[in-house]
Amino acid sequence: MTGNAERAGGRIVVGVDGTAASLAAVRWAAQEALLRQASVHLVFVSRRYPRASYSGAPEVSPSVEDDAGGLAPLAAAELEVGRTLPPDRLSSELAGGSPDKVLIDRSADAELLVLGTAYPATQLPGEVPAVGSTVRACLHGAACPVVVVSTSAELARQRAHDASPVAGRAKGGGAEAAASGADVS
Repeated sequence: MTGNAERAGGRIVVGVDGTAASLAAVRWAAQEALLRQASVHLVFVSRRYPRASYSGAPEVSPSVEDDAGGLAPLAAAELEVGRTLPPDRLSSELAGGSPDKVLIDRSADAELLVLGTAYPATQLPGEVPAVGSTVRACLHGAACPVVVVSTSAELARQRAHDASPVAGRAKGGGAEAAASGADVS
């Protein structure tokens, strides 16, 4: 895990869980951080720790630091951000607890909270988007704006980008979120 990266441009917190959806969120956040002159803080929350005494789980629960399952997704996310941002604009954290509570807590000093979802980005006007419980809790409880990046929207954007004669050109922050199908709340 990398050190603390505080920038004048603010901090973008990204929830990481090792899925394609969280990597899509990481890519979006890295591009947005580049545009905003912000840093990226990656957060992987171990669901293995802590355990309730009545859960039937062994009394000795592995500590967060012993959770090797969280290190691989964080390392992959760090590599992804490293393709866009210099190392001094990246920090990461392996935290224990409930993912929604930890991410809401980390949103307190963030400019944006970015999360991924595998649910389709398209829906009918007025329809509530289908999202998981962590995303839903963060949308309601975060102390900063929340961007939800859909893997289906990223695939569509990549196809359009690859077919574009001006591939590689950066777009504006909010406009890019809308164009990619990201839900900016």
